[in-house]
Amino acid sequence: MKFITAFLVAIILLFGVTTTGYAASNEAQPQVHGEAAYLIDVKSGQTLFMKNPDKPLAPASTTKIMTGLLAIEQGNLNDTVTVSSTMLNNKLVYGTQIYLVPGEKMLLSDLLYAMFLNSANDAAVTIAEHIGGDLPSFVKRMNQRAQEIGATQTHFLNPSGLTEAGHVTSAHDLALIARVAYQNPTFAQYVRTKSHTISRSKPDLPTLMVNENKLLWRDSAVDGIKTGYTAAAENCLVASETKDGRQFIGVILKSPGREIYTDMQDMFDYAFTQSKDTILKPAGAVLSTITVNNQPVNLILDRPIYMTQKLDEQSPDLTLHVIPTYTSAPTFVEEGQAIAKVEVLDGETLLNTIPLRSSRSVLPPPPTPNKTLLNSSLAWIMGLFLISAFITLIIRRKKMYAARRWRSQIGLTQRRESN
Repeated sequence: MKFITAFLVAIILLFGVTTTGYAASNEAQPQVHGEAAYLIDVKSGQTLFMKNPDKPLAPASTTKIMTGLLAIEQGNLNDTVTVSSTMLNNKLVYGTQIYLVPGEKMLLSDLLYAMFLNSANDAAVTIAEHIGGDLPSFVKRMNQRAQEIGATQTHFLNPSGLTEAGHVTSAHDLALIARVAYQNPTFAQYVRTKSHTISRSKPDLPTLMVNENKLLWRDSAVDGIKTGYTAAAENCLVASETKDGRQFIGVILKSPGREIYTDMQDMFDYAFTQSKDTILKPAGAVLSTITVNNQPVNLILDRPIYMTQKLDEQSPDLTLHVIPTYTSAPTFVEEGQAIAKVEVLDGETLLNTIPLRSSRSVLPPPPTPNKTLLNSSLAWIMGLFLISAFITLIIRRKKMYAARRWRSQIGLTQRRESN
């Protein structure tokens, strides 16, 4: 009970987080021609710009962000993948391809280059079959992962992004998915690669994969991530830009033409010039205290909590929720052990989940003396009982042996007298 009370008091004291207010900004926001857009600060997870953020729209090949993320999380890049006969099904495989042939063997790593850079639909289907066993199973995993990330407006029907009724996402959801994906270093390495030559087991087939993201070639600060186009989805783009220690991810869906690139650049310019990052809580900050074996243990931040503030605007009020990761009060901990987490929320929007680690080690309590004495006494009693039983058995055996000899001698004497 003391543990629970101390924990609740610490949380109540902690969450009076206040921020400094500023006058509202009159700075014009970027003008985006696309149907929907979203701009997110990667460090803080906060939103800087949005347009129709939750409108369900076709994502085209930006779908491959999720396909690639799952392949990297659940597959082995060194796997040799055998291309299936699905490549002959022109209802599932059409549009941009590297012309995979049934029976052809390729490394999973090369298939990912083909999918991310060249946007090859046949590579996406082959990856999905290899990771999921079949397309329906893989698509189910795609939707499960989207739900885990919080992409609640997203519903995938295929791994490539080819047009299907009901295959939709939103600008907000794609920003969330891209932010999680980019935090995987292997994913980040793929999507910022400009060109790569893959190995093919058959001759006269495409091997040079060139990234279709025009911003990647135009601006050295741009470091990914994926383009998309179908007649129904029109032009789609998810992009990342990093400089001066800051990173932003932008999403534009259903843009009518090539202005999608200038619109994305305007969004990035807006983010870098009209906002700044501040540290709300530094790494190592104490967010709460718990009691372990009657000793206080501080819960410290694994990494900083950042806050994005638009210039000349009131900064947002962020809420911190400390959540234990155990079901009952621990009796011992090790220094640096993750024993809780803090959720960072902007209103009802979850921005970050960061581990909280113990500031010190606490050893488990020693056994109680009474229990030790009882265990010792029981051991002695049991030992004496076994020894007594053993001695009694030996005595009985000796008595039985003596009685048998006595009977034998009497019988022998009687037989002599009768003779």
